[in-house]
Amino acid sequence: MNEELTLIGDDCNLETCEFGPEKIGDATKSFDELAGGAAASGAGKGLWLITAKAATASLFDDFEIGDVFPADGDEVPATGDKAELAVETQMADASGWSTTMTASEVETTKLKHKIKKYRKGKADAEGTISSIFTLGVTGEPGALANQFMKVVKKTASGITVSQVNSHPIWLKGIIRDTDVADNVYAFIFGQIELFNIGFAGKSGEAQGYDAKFRFTGNDPVYYELELA
Repeated sequence: MNEELTLIGDDCNLETCEFGPEKIGDATKSFDELAGGAAASGAGKGLWLITAKAATASLFDDFEIGDVFPADGDEVPATGDKAELAVETQMADASGWSTTMTASEVETTKLKHKIKKYRKGKADAEGTISSIFTLGVTGEPGALANQFMKVVKKTASGITVSQVNSHPIWLKGIIRDTDVADNVYAFIFGQIELFNIGFAGKSGEAQGYDAKFRFTGNDPVYYELELA
C-alpha cells in the first residue's frame, strides 16, 4: 500500500539492538525454526544481521554482509546463509534523536565553462540523541555515561566499579512506529559510536543533554516495511 502521511515527533522512536547466536541456513528450516520455534510461530520474525551469504541462491541476494534482513519468520535461508536475530531495546532515557547527511561538493569546472560545475562527493553523516538523565538508566554499567567515564556504584551489598566501556552501538532510529497491518513501518538502521555526553542542571528544568554520534561499520540503511 502506498501511503502518504506527514509524520510528527510522536511517530518516532529510538532503539538499540544486540544480536543472538549465529544461525546457519540449510535450505529447509525457516527463520522461525532457526530461532527455536515451530514453523509459522513467529519466533523468527524481526531483524537478522547477515554474517555470511550462500555462494548460490542466497536469500540475502541484494544485501551486504553486515546489513540486517527484515524477516517475517517464514523465509527459508539457503545452505550457507548465516545470520543473527536482533534483540531490540528501547532507549528509555532518549527524548528525541536526529541525523543529518551531507555530501561534499567536488568542483569539476573546465576552462570552457562560464559557470562552475560540481559533482557530489563522499557523503558524511552525524546525529544526536537527546536525553534526560535518568537514575537507573543513564548511569548503568554499559549505558551512556559508562561510554566516557568509570562508573562507581555503592549499595547496601557493596561497591561495584565499571571501567570505561566505549563500544559501537547498533542503532534503530524509527521514523514511523506502528504495528498496524497494511501500514508502513520505517526506520534507519546502522552502527554508531558516541562522541560526547553532557551533564548539567538548571532550576526547574529537566536535566537533559545531547549525545553526538557518528556512523561506523556498514553504511546506514533506510527501511520501509509494509506490515502484513
